[in-house]
Amino acid sequence: MQWNLVCDRAYLKDLTQTILVAGGMFGIMICSTLSDKFGRRPVFLFSQWAMVVVGVANTFSSNYYIFAVFRFFIGILFQVGQYVNCLFLMQFEKKLF
Repeated sequence: MQWNLVCDRAYLKDLTQTILVAGGMFGIMICSTLSDKFGRRPVFLFSQWAMVVVGVANTFSSNYYIFAVFRFFIGILFQVGQYVNCLFLMQFEKKLF
């Protein structure tokens, strides 16, 4: 409603989801390299705090294009956090058994 995403601009709603998924694909490509270089815990903590900052900034985005860029970064940060979190859980499970 705010950016008039109806009629001839209705495709932008679907494009936003595609941008989020593209960010996730890019994030999964770089997260293993970052985890190997800096360690899992710093990468995980950075991604979680950065997602909070980017999410709040996304809330106050003034136009669609800034919103789409923030969604791309949210996709990257979400995948980095999920990947590293999965590695934490696998490591924790090894210690239990």
